Amino acid sequence: MTNISAKEIKNLVKENLDFSKKIKNYLHENPELSSKEFETRKFLINECKKIGLEVEEVENSTGFVAILDTKRNGKILGLRTDIDALPIFENEENLKGKKEVISKNPGVMHACGHDYHTSVVLAIAKLLSKNKEKLKGDVVFIFQKSEEITTGAKEYLDKGLFEKVKIDKILGLHNWPEIDYGKVVLKKGPLMSTKVNFKIEIIGKGQHGSMPHLNIDPIVCASNIVMALQTIISRNTNPFDSTVLSVNSINGGSENNLVVDRAHLSATIRSLSKKSLEKSIKRMEEIVKNVADAYECKYEIKYTEKIPLVYNPEEMYEKVLKSAEKILGEENIIKDGQTMASEDFAFYMEKVPGFFYWFG
Repeated sequence: MTNISAKEIKNLVKENLDFSKKIKNYLHENPELSSKEFETRKFLINECKKIGLEVEEVENSTGFVAILDTKRNGKILGLRTDIDALPIFENEENLKGKKEVISKNPGVMHACGHDYHTSVVLAIAKLLSKNKEKLKGDVVFIFQKSEEITTGAKEYLDKGLFEKVKIDKILGLHNWPEIDYGKVVLKKGPLMSTKVNFKIEIIGKGQHGSMPHLNIDPIVCASNIVMALQTIISRNTNPFDSTVLSVNSINGGSENNLVVDRAHLSATIRSLSKKSLEKSIKRMEEIVKNVADAYECKYEIKYTEKIPLVYNPEEMYEKVLKSAEKILGEENIIKDGQTMASEDFAFYMEKVPGFFYWFG
């Protein structure tokens, strides 16, 4: 916005508070899982049209994009929110009298705050739409499906979102309960980890357990792989590059006497360093190969998901910081904070300059 003071912006925000609460309450009462956000989408499209936004469909998607066209030349800013919920049961009996609204969809809940995020972004859209004569350039509001399963952003890009809708810079936000209300975390550099999820299949040769000389036991091999992988973090990565490797499941075997043909592992590597992640992947592949060879087994590695690093570049950081200091005051800005959790907003950041921040 041009020619508007911090006090005026705060007043505009207060004017939209009841609207934001109404949106948040509706979404919280009517949560929908990833890729099933059908009613959520209808509701939000209707709200966007009521405040004067143009709606752009995303092909075969339960998400959409809304555009504020100011009719004035300038940079195009993207602002993303996420609209899906989690498969979590919100216990109504325990919450009676404690919460204003409760999920009406048993087993589904906005437990990660996407109802909150979306109500905030929609309120921003309403605020900007009412004051668009004070703006230059357009604002693109991305209502993203399937963030909880970290597939929505990549799907949008694969369907050519940034070819259909030009965006020069993009912002994303997430609530962060560990910090106090009224404060924000603005972090330069790595904020949320890059990660790769993968599965390993160990292939041996099954036989009766009484005949070890005729078996190639995949469970013994898999067990040694689990232990060997632990050395990657302790012996192969820079201790100043936060990196974790977790083997989260191991499956295989029979109830009693039989040695089976196969054992299965699933695992994840996360890091705040791209270089450290790639080195860890390389070492993982070498360890799996060499341990499998040592135990006369074959193996297959299947990568199931890879999410980039959420990295806030200095140029974007300085601009966001200056704006936040104007509105919130320096005392309410936290300039440090990182997490090994991942966020698919990082896919957008690979395409255009972006900034991701947390608020209390």
